[in-house]
Amino acid sequence: MAGKITQSRIPFAYRSGKTILHRAPAGLKLLCVIGISAAAFASVYGLAAAILLILGASAAARIPPWNLLKGSKPILFLSLFIILIKTIEPGTPGIVNTYGCISALVTILCIFSTFAAAALLFAVTTMRELRLSIASVEMAVKRLFRSRNSAAFFSLGICLMLGFIPRFFELWETANHACEARSCKRGLRRLLVLIPLVTELMMESAAETALALEARGVGGFD
Repeated sequence: MAGKITQSRIPFAYRSGKTILHRAPAGLKLLCVIGISAAAFASVYGLAAAILLILGASAAARIPPWNLLKGSKPILFLSLFIILIKTIEPGTPGIVNTYGCISALVTILCIFSTFAAAALLFAVTTMRELRLSIASVEMAVKRLFRSRNSAAFFSLGICLMLGFIPRFFELWETANHACEARSCKRGLRRLLVLIPLVTELMMESAAETALALEARGVGGFD
């Protein structure tokens, strides 16, 4: 049951598979996500291309596109706020700014496209693969400049930062299921319970990670 929840319900969770995206170099996938995100915010044509690429990549990875948007409910609330801010202008005829509304919708599509691209990256890439890929580039640069520091600290820092994203969603989903099992009502009351709990769990997870790194010397990668 836990495995099914991890792969099908938790946002940004890794989904095992043998597709071409799973086998692709992790560093290349990270660069593609950065490029897709930049293109989405660059222009409307870039946004259209980014959406098409995400849809094609999700099909190649055998992941339904709507599954990439799990956990995006806070973005939905942010989107509604953006629409209200850009659409309603008391000084304009009819109060509604049509151009502002269109601009808001484009911005929202950009945000969701970036979210989906990042979710797809985590769905087909493990943190170990990502770290090894970034570390290989980092060590090559250090050899090029004859650096005396042989530890891949940059790749470690990047992967630790990225690794806490799926960890947060995992802890949130686990705590949310626990609330549902105890018949805790949805809404503000549940948020007041979940936010302090998940924050504490994230701090404990960070402390455990720090102790593990310290025990291993925070050295190279394996």
